[in-house]
Parts: sequence; C-alpha cells; structure tokens
Amino acid sequence: MKALCITKVGGMEALSIEDLPKPVISDPMDIIVKVRNSAMNRLDLFQRAGSHASAPAVFPYIPGKEFSGDVVEVGSAVTRFKPGDPVMGTGNHFHAEYALVRPNVGIHQEAVEIIPPGVSYEEASAIPISFSMAWRMLHTDGKIRTAENVLIMGAGSGTGSCGIQLAKIAGARVITTAGTDGKLEKAKAWGADEIINYKDVAKFSKRVLELTNGDGVDMIFEHIGTPVWEECFASLKHHGRLVTCGVTGGHRVSLHLGQMWRRELSVIGSTNHPELDLKTIAVLAGRGLIRGVVDSVFTMEEGAASHERMEAGDFFGKIVMKIA
Repeated sequence: MKALCITKVGGMEALSIEDLPKPVISDPMDIIVKVRNSAMNRLDLFQRAGSHASAPAVFPYIPGKEFSGDVVEVGSAVTRFKPGDPVMGTGNHFHAEYALVRPNVGIHQEAVEIIPPGVSYEEASAIPISFSMAWRMLHTDGKIRTAENVLIMGAGSGTGSCGIQLAKIAGARVITTAGTDGKLEKAKAWGADEIINYKDVAKFSKRVLELTNGDGVDMIFEHIGTPVWEECFASLKHHGRLVTCGVTGGHRVSLHLGQMWRRELSVIGSTNHPELDLKTIAVLAGRGLIRGVVDSVFTMEEGAASHERMEAGDFFGKIVMKIA
C-alpha cells in the first residue's frame, strides 16, 4: 500500500511516499479500514520535526491520527461493524491507504463510529479529534453552563472552530480571537458572538472586560500557551475557569498564586478521550448540530504543501489529506 511517511527527523525533505505492507488482523477486536481521508493535526508536524517529545522511535513512520473510510475486514469478536460500513475515527497511521484500529477495548484515543447519514467522507475526517477534544474541554472538564461567557482562543484552529460550535449549542455567549479579519469573519459565520483580532488588540483582556461589563469571562478555552497566558489570566472573572489542552505557542508560563486564590480561579488541564466521547460527537453530527470544518484538501503527493500550510497558520478549521 502507499503511505505518506516520515523518513527521518527534519523538514519537508523528511516526507516521502513509500510502498509498505498492508496491516493484518492480529486480534479478535481489530478492524482494518480503507482510508479515504485523514485530517491533519499539529502532532503530525511535531513528529516530523522531532519536537514536543514526539519524534518517532522507528522510520519510516506513518503519521495521521484521524480518518474517514470504509471497513474492509474485522476480527472475529467485532460485532458493531462489518465490511462496507462507512466509518470515522481516531488511532494511528492513517496517512496510508489502509490502517488498523482496535476500538472498544479501552485503548486511549482508539475510537471508531459510523459516519452519520448526510456527512461526507471529507467532512467526517475533520470531526473526530478536534470535536472530541472540544467536548472534553467544555463539558467534562470545564463544566460549561447556559448563558456563560466563554472565550475561545484561536478560532481558526481545528480545536477552536469546534469549540465555537459546541459552546454555542450549550447556550453560551462566545467570544473568540484570531489573527486575521478573514478568520474572524469565518468565526462569526460558525457562531461566534464577539470577535477580537489579537494582532490589532495585543492586550485583548481589555476588550474582553469591555464585552463583559468589566467582569471577565466564566471560562477560557485555551490551547496556545506562553504567548497568550497573561492576557487569558487577566480575562477571567472571579471564580473563572481556564481549561487548557495544548501548547502550540510555548510550554512555560508564570503563575501568580496570590491572584489565583484571591480571585478563586481554576486552571484545568484537559486531554482528548475520543474512546469515551466520539459516540456523543457522532450523535450531534447526525442531528446536524455540528459540522466538520474543512479548510483545504491535499493529496498524499502534496504532503509537504499540507505541512507548509499548517506551519504557516494560514488555515481555518482542518487541513484534510485525500488518500483515496
């Protein structure tokens, strides 16, 4: 089978299309899928560059954490799926024509669900990881409530664009940030109530306070890290919660403990659990309450271009790789 592989730690020259053996069933719960599309994530870039403690242990390595496609073979104990089923899910090694996934056995981040009727394969590939992450941040860990003010950082990211949609259907008032007016216009179209261009308003906490009558927001949905930490901290109201799931901009911050206890703030770390949450996400997609946000589509042969687009930050939603 063809696969877009990382052949070494490095730049775009580290990407290569290789001919590798197809996966085979080795466990009664295994499912083999023919991959149609695989959305990209920051981890794909980190693995190629060897950053964020994510360098592959062996090469060639097939990246790709989420997919849409069709079941072609199932293990003897699989009862929920059969060959021919259109599915979407999470796992590993989906930048390839075929991949193996083992859901429903408690493996962290291994999940498969039937693609809801009316959802295209392309859109379905953009749903599993970012929506599962946003759900966990807002609901499981952030305990979002109706009518709260929620600040979604990075509207143009996959996670941010999903967070906007989920916060809106939860009944929150959504304030969001992005670095271009074009991204902010798209954020409005996807449901944001208030928008802030953080490049025009570097001290965006002042604008947040203006929009909340000086109170600040109830919750911040954060995945950037160092560059926005102080302004996020200043944007929280008394008893506010900051939920973080990523450090794309940097790991280290300075925490003012006096401010934290005096204002009774909570800082909450959140990790993706599609093996627990993707079923809920599939139901929401099936009811038309959420949509996968596809920025652009690249072929495997255009793998380097897809990495360049993500590195440049010039996208809104998910960059999708068309496999078949």
